Amino acid sequence: MSKQKRVLLLNAGHTEIPIIEELKKMGCYIITSGTRKDMPGHKLADTYIFCDYSNKEEILEVAKKEDIDGIVSCAYDTAYVTSAYVAEQLNLPGHDSYKNACLLHQKDLFKNLCEDLKIPNPRSTPFLSEEQAISYAKEVQYPIIVKAVDQASGIGIMRADDFKEAVTAIRGAFDKSKEKRIVIEPYIVGHQESFVAFVVDKKVKVCTACNCYSPINPYLIQTETMPSKNFLNLKESLITITERLFEQLNLVDGLITLQYIVKDGQPYIIEMMRRCLGNRFLFPVSYVTGFNWYKAMTMAELGMDCAFLPIEGKKSAYAGHHAIMATQNGIYRGTEIPDEIMSHVVEYDKLMQEGDVVKNYLSERIGYLYYVYETENEMEQAVRNFNSKIKITME
Repeated sequence: MSKQKRVLLLNAGHTEIPIIEELKKMGCYIITSGTRKDMPGHKLADTYIFCDYSNKEEILEVAKKEDIDGIVSCAYDTAYVTSAYVAEQLNLPGHDSYKNACLLHQKDLFKNLCEDLKIPNPRSTPFLSEEQAISYAKEVQYPIIVKAVDQASGIGIMRADDFKEAVTAIRGAFDKSKEKRIVIEPYIVGHQESFVAFVVDKKVKVCTACNCYSPINPYLIQTETMPSKNFLNLKESLITITERLFEQLNLVDGLITLQYIVKDGQPYIIEMMRRCLGNRFLFPVSYVTGFNWYKAMTMAELGMDCAFLPIEGKKSAYAGHHAIMATQNGIYRGTEIPDEIMSHVVEYDKLMQEGDVVKNYLSERIGYLYYVYETENEMEQAVRNFNSKIKITME
């Protein structure tokens, strides 16, 4: 009898549950980590170990003690970097080198790479100290955007329209950065989209793109619809950028996402990640592509061959997700969703129960809707009104 594969998964939240489900189908022994004991995925795992996934040395010790055969990251940049470090130290397959993981997931290093490879992007200026950044902010042309180099989900990101706002943004970014590094770049006005691809042997196997909307928190995507309105026009150039990255860095097979701003028909790359996407983003992506992204991503991070995975018929021409969010803090008392919305919903995930407290409405999600539509126009018209038509009761 073959040995049961022991896999360490670096988080166990709502986003990671599909990964746990795929690991179970593979018959793996699942070990989850993280510092939040209340994460729902821990109950589905075989073992939970209290450990900070951003601490690569601590996770390495856990991996050695548990004698793991594979490691799978989660929906955070720091976790992907940790998984690459552990994989490199233990000679585990399925991950880029630690150097490349840092290069791709730390914003200052990635922007330097974009410059080297002539990938269009807002030119960033990196800083190692608040004093240097504040001095630079006295001379810069506004508006600007300030970012911690190692955070996601809008954490440590702020637009500044003048020097006073810049000082606040700079101090906030340094406070949120674990690496204590930030970048400042020009704020580009345009349409935000994300391009997601699965790559095998350095060639894009399947891909799509989505429109990104952030009506409540401008630095946190709340709603995504796919395919994006610019996908067909930009598809070839985005594939070229992706395959150039894989070729130049000798990246392993798997998932990649490029976030970009479309201005004057040109995609300006603002972020890149190889990790699992938050919000169960890959669920609607599977609907519009006919590809099992969670299975493929999980297999890839375990170093398994993904070349044979089929691309089947699309379940829907248009799909997306929407995060239900409050517009104030307080005690959550319930959500009412009209039938005109629910008739298009294929999955409704409730993350909060009545009586739970919303402490930071700008980042906390009450639930998620995953929906399908027959036409692009119908979908885009509908999602513009989700926030006004979905009634959230707060005290």
